[in-house]
Amino acid sequence: MKNLLIVIFFALFAFSLSAQTGNKTETISVKGQIVDSLSNESVPYTTIKIVNAQTPATTVKALATDESGKFQFQLNKEGEYILIAQYVGKATVNKPINLKSGDKLDLGKILMTEKNTLQEVVVSAIKPLVKIDLDKITYSTEDDPDSKTNNVLEMLKKVPMITVDAEDNVQLKGSSSFKIYLDGKPSNLISNNPAQVLKSMPANTVKNIEVITDPGAKYDAEGVNGIINIVTNKQPLGGYTASVNAGANTRGGYNLGAYLSAKYGKFGFTGNYNLYHHKSPESESNSYRRDVSGSVFNQQGTNSYKANGQYGYGELSYEIDTLNLLSFSFNKYGGKAKSQTEYLAEKLNNLSEEVYSYNQDGNSSNDYGSTELSLDYQRTFRKKDELLTASYRLSLSPNNSDTETDITEIFNYINSKRRGESDAEMKEHTFQLDYTTPLAKIHTIEAGVKYIIRLNESNSGHDFYNFDTEEWIPEVTYNDQFKHRQDILSAYTGYNVKRKKIGFKAGLRLEETLLKATFPIDEEHNFDTDYFNLIPSATLSYQLKPTQNFRLGYNMRIQRPGIWYLNPYLDQSNPKNIFQGNPDLEVEKSHNFNLNYSLFTRKVNLNTNLFYNYLGNSIQQVTTLIHDDVTYTTYENLGKKNDIGTSFYINWNPTLKLRIYTNTSVSYTDIRSNNNTDNSSNSGFVGRIFGGIQYTFPYDFSASFNGGYASPSINLQGENTGFQYTSISLNKSFLNKKLTVSISGSDIFTKNKKFGTTRETDEFYSKTENFYPGQNFRIGISYRFGEMKQQIKKVNRKISNDDNKAGEGNSGEGGGGQGN
Repeated sequence: MKNLLIVIFFALFAFSLSAQTGNKTETISVKGQIVDSLSNESVPYTTIKIVNAQTPATTVKALATDESGKFQFQLNKEGEYILIAQYVGKATVNKPINLKSGDKLDLGKILMTEKNTLQEVVVSAIKPLVKIDLDKITYSTEDDPDSKTNNVLEMLKKVPMITVDAEDNVQLKGSSSFKIYLDGKPSNLISNNPAQVLKSMPANTVKNIEVITDPGAKYDAEGVNGIINIVTNKQPLGGYTASVNAGANTRGGYNLGAYLSAKYGKFGFTGNYNLYHHKSPESESNSYRRDVSGSVFNQQGTNSYKANGQYGYGELSYEIDTLNLLSFSFNKYGGKAKSQTEYLAEKLNNLSEEVYSYNQDGNSSNDYGSTELSLDYQRTFRKKDELLTASYRLSLSPNNSDTETDITEIFNYINSKRRGESDAEMKEHTFQLDYTTPLAKIHTIEAGVKYIIRLNESNSGHDFYNFDTEEWIPEVTYNDQFKHRQDILSAYTGYNVKRKKIGFKAGLRLEETLLKATFPIDEEHNFDTDYFNLIPSATLSYQLKPTQNFRLGYNMRIQRPGIWYLNPYLDQSNPKNIFQGNPDLEVEKSHNFNLNYSLFTRKVNLNTNLFYNYLGNSIQQVTTLIHDDVTYTTYENLGKKNDIGTSFYINWNPTLKLRIYTNTSVSYTDIRSNNNTDNSSNSGFVGRIFGGIQYTFPYDFSASFNGGYASPSINLQGENTGFQYTSISLNKSFLNKKLTVSISGSDIFTKNKKFGTTRETDEFYSKTENFYPGQNFRIGISYRFGEMKQQIKKVNRKISNDDNKAGEGNSGEGGGGQGN
C-alpha cells in the first residue's frame, strides 16, 4: 500500500515537471535596505509590497524587513514591478523595478522621509504583516499573497509561536494546551479535529490570525496556555469559494470532506462537512502488579480499536443594516467507537507458585459527540470600536457506552460473564451579554455578564450471567441513576491602557457556581454545594523596539470537572482493574505567573518564557488495592502541585525557501497530597524538545522533516513514559495551486512504539506497557474552486465555555481520531 502511494505521488510530480519545463524562468533575486533620509539609520520592520506595474492592485509578494531594515525576496516571473515600502509616520516609497530572468538585483539603501502630504497619509494605510499588542500577536493573512492559494493550516506555519508538524499537529509555544477560536467562538468541531477542519478552509477567507497569549477577564477561566483566534473577512460583496478533500492511510483509515463559503446580498453562509473512519491495528499490552505480601498479578494480551464518525458546521448571517447583524450557527460532531480485547491473566504467590489463571475476552462500544446551536446579535455604533453583543447557545454532549466481559477458567478460577451500560449526557444553556467602548485614544473599558445552566445525567446498570438458569441478573446500586446540575453566574470588567511603549491590562471576573447532585435510587447520597471565586488577571508590557517586547503577567484559572470525572458509573469491564468517577469533586484553582520576551524579525521569530504555576487542589487519578488482586481507580482533589520552568521557541528562515524551528521546554514539577491520611508525593524534571526543517523547491514542490522527544510526565503516584517521534512529508501543487497532493509518513523506521505507566503506593507497585504500531503512511488530495469577491460579515464576540475539565482515558473523548 505504501509503495503504491509513493508511486502515485511521484508519477503526478513527474507529469507536472514535464508540463512546466517548456516555459521555465530562472529565479530572480532582489535585496536592499530601508534607511531614514535624515539620520541614515535603518528603519526596522518596514512593510514591503511588490505589485505588478500594469495592475497595481495585484500584490505579488509581501514581507517585512528585519531589525536592520534589510529585506530579500525572490520571484519566478520577469516583468515590470513597483516596490512599495511603508512605515508608520513616514512617507510611502514607490520604487519601479524592471526584472529579467536570472537577475540578482541589489537596490542598496532606499531612503524614507517623514510624511507631510495628504496623499502620503492616505497611502500609509498599508498594514504590517505582524503586529504586537498588549495581550496578543496578530498576523495579517489578507496582506500575504500566499493566502490566495494556501489553506488556513498552511498559513498557521507562518504565525509566530505556532508550530505545525508533518502530521498536522498544531502547537502553541510548544504546548498542545490551547484553544482554537473561529471569530472569537470556540467549538468542539475545531477543538477535536483542527487539522482536518483547517485544511479544508481556504486562507483567502481569513483576515487575521491572532495569538492571544494572556487571556483576560472576558474569557472563561479555562486554564489554557493561550488562544488561537482565526478572524474571517467581513467585507460584503458576493460570490463563493469551495474545496473538497480526501485522505487515506496504510492502516485502513480514510476521510472525506468539503467546504463552502457563499455570499448573496445581505445573506452569507459558511459550512464544512467531513466524515472519517479511524482504525488502529491490533496492539499488545502487558501489566504487572506486586503487592506488599509479595504476590504478583500479571496480565498480557491484545486489543484493537476502530471508529466511524462525522463532523460539520454551518453559519448563516444576515446583515439587518450597517450597524446590526444577526447570525445563526450550528455544529455537529460525533461517532461510534468499538474496541475488542483478549487477555491472559494469572496470579502468583510470594513463592512464584500459580494461584489461578484465566482468559478474559471483552467488547465495548461507545457513542460520543456534541451538537451546538447558537444565535448571536451584534450592534455596532458610530463611535469607533464601541460594540454590544448578545448571544445564546445550546450544547448537547452524549456519552454512552456498553461493555461485556467473558472470563473462562484455565486453572482454579470461576467462569463468569458480566455486562454494563451507561447512558450519560450533558445539556448546556448559555446566555451572554458583552459591551466594550474606548475612552479617549489610549483607554478601553469592557464589561459583560454570563449565565450557564449545565445539566449532567447518567443512567447505568450492571448484569451478571447465571449459568445455572441461563439468564442475566441485574445488580442494582445507588449510583445507577445520577443527576448533576451546575448553575454558573459570572460577570467581568476589564481596563486597557497603552501609552507609547508601555501597556497595561487588568481585569476581574466573578464566578459563582451552584451545584446540586441527586441519586434518585438512594436520596441519602444527595448533596449540594456552591463555589464563589474572584478571578483576577493583570498584564504589563514594555516595547524595547518595534520588534522586541517584554511582558509580565499574572492570572488565576479554574477548571470544573466534566461528566467523565463526575460520573459514578462503575466500569468493571476489567474486573481486576475497576474504574469509577467521583461526583464529589471540587473546582480546581491555579495561579500562574510568567515573564515573557518576544523578538520578531524578517528571519527570526523568538519567544522565551519563565513561568511558575501553583495548583492547590489538583484533580489527580488515584488507584488503591481494595482486595488482594483488585485495584480501584477514581479521581480526587488531593494534589498540591507546583511547576516552575522555562519554554523556548525559535523559528529561523535563513533563506526565503528554508525554515527551521524548534520548541523546547523544561520544568520542575512537585506534587504532594494535601490529604492528612495520605502522604503520597512525587517530583522531578520534565522536558521536551521538538523541531523540524521545511524546504520549498521549484515547481510548487515542498518537503519537511520533523522529530521530537518528551521525557516521562509525573503524576502523584508515579509517571507516564516519555515518547519520541519522527515524520516526513512531501507536497506537490498543480493547476495553479488549486490541486494539492501530499504524502507523509510517521515513525517510518519504527515498527512498534511503547507507552506505559508506573504507579507506586504503600500497598502495591504496578507497571503497564502498551505496544502500538508505529509506522503509518498517508496520502491526501484537496481541490479548491470558486471565487469570493468579498467575504461574509460575522459577529465579533460570541459565547466561549472553556471552564469544563475534559475527560481522561475515555475512549469517547478520543474517539474522534483523524481519518488519516
